[in-house]
Amino acid sequence: MFDTPQYKTPGFTICPASKDEADDLARIAVMASDGQTLATWEDLRKGGQTALQVGSKRAKRNSGAFSYRNADIALQNNKVISAIISYPLRADSYATAPDDVPSYLKPLLALEARAVPSWYINILATYPAFRGQGAASGLIGEVTERARSAGFRYLSLIVGNKNPAFRLYESLGFYETAREGVVKGPFEDRDTHWVLMKKKIF
Repeated sequence: MFDTPQYKTPGFTICPASKDEADDLARIAVMASDGQTLATWEDLRKGGQTALQVGSKRAKRNSGAFSYRNADIALQNNKVISAIISYPLRADSYATAPDDVPSYLKPLLALEARAVPSWYINILATYPAFRGQGAASGLIGEVTERARSAGFRYLSLIVGNKNPAFRLYESLGFYETAREGVVKGPFEDRDTHWVLMKKKIF
């Protein structure tokens, strides 16, 4: 499947996600966003729902960016250890966000618009106990092949400037193309800037 050694997958299996992994996708999205998605889901709660239940329900949708249909997972002993959500950003179909989005999301949306056209990695994280085993690199390798097959020249992603994953992405060939200052939201944020990174894949 993968064309370079960094994408070998010893000890785990990579496959498309299903609705059954929706709870894991929600938890991993919270980790990947340092809690930002949880703050967004808090605003969507109804009745006795928790924010994580909102996220899980959204992950089960058949449409939308945050959907199991856009997700791949790494499994070890039939349990999810890591997940990625990615999809194409095309110039002819990219829709700008409405003006009434929360202020803390606007820097991210501005960078996302600058990623067009590319294959965009929206979510990527590994449960802490399983980090360092190559699952994240393997998942990136999987979507790299998909992006190439779809004719995209670049992968893209957005990461906080103080996030340890920044160095991982650099080691995998991603480079900074733009950054925006973080706008404080209803969550703890260690970063001062959001960074748009790209990787040329052919």
